[in-house]
Amino acid sequence: MWKKTFHTVSLILLLLIASPFMVTGESTVEVMALSGTTGLSLVKLLEEQPTIYPGVTFNYTVLKSPDQISAKIISGEADIAAVPTNLASILYNRGIPLQLAAITNWGVMYVVGSASTISSWQDLKGQEIGVTGKGSTPDLLFRYFLTANGIDPEEDVTIRYYASPAELTQLVIADKVRLATLPEPWVTEALSRNLSLTVLLDYQQTWQQLEQRKESYPQSALVVKTQLAKENPALVKAFLQAAGDSNAWVVAHPSAAGLLAEKYLSISAPAATAAIPRCNLRLDEAYQVQAEIDYFLEKLYSFQPQSIGGKLPDEEFYLQK
Repeated sequence: MWKKTFHTVSLILLLLIASPFMVTGESTVEVMALSGTTGLSLVKLLEEQPTIYPGVTFNYTVLKSPDQISAKIISGEADIAAVPTNLASILYNRGIPLQLAAITNWGVMYVVGSASTISSWQDLKGQEIGVTGKGSTPDLLFRYFLTANGIDPEEDVTIRYYASPAELTQLVIADKVRLATLPEPWVTEALSRNLSLTVLLDYQQTWQQLEQRKESYPQSALVVKTQLAKENPALVKAFLQAAGDSNAWVVAHPSAAGLLAEKYLSISAPAATAAIPRCNLRLDEAYQVQAEIDYFLEKLYSFQPQSIGGKLPDEEFYLQK
């Protein structure tokens, strides 16, 4: 009997020593994700809510806009969040105590339309293109790709800005906009509802070709509250492992993941299922791909410094191994 008691006490002591999170008396971690592709890799966690770390409950919240998730991070309500990579840099440069822990997808942007004559960026000269998010990362990349292919974004094309991808998608489907830049899953939504549409140009391939990079650009990331990362590295590591498993599951099971995307992320199941192969989902911890993140942020800074918060983040921005 004493042996059983000894082993039980030893296990409890081991958990307490290994888990400062439990010692502090806290027992809940708030995980927040943006609706859409930014949160797509986490849908298995949203559905199953597995036990990731002993004695700790992970609460999941899905928010609809970058402004909403920014407010939660700034207020300290979010312990872990899935956000655009440049937003992570903006918040860090504003003094918000967070660290970039992992990249979750490597680009989801495409040019779509019914113009069969468009097969290269040079073919966009003289065209009118619908774009969302003036000054956003997709807009900056679009202008960069045009310029790199000898097209002046101000003189050689007409760029029309729209409020949201959802609005622009409806206009593309209705043939009211002939060419548009769209992210997944709206690309798939448009293709499925207007069979004359096709994917004309791929941001991700263009980035790799222009920049001569093996990887595409790191579009979305997981950030962690600095205090949590420093005080509870084992918990953060366990979450990243679970998030990586969820990410891999989504890629391997697009139909099942599509159903969960409809349930949690306001993406229709058919669109999500078909979109997943074009979402370039893969979780890489930040220390593994820091060179790619640095390169991407430096490029954005060269286009528009405020797109990453006015300066390049320092080394403390990255969660290390």
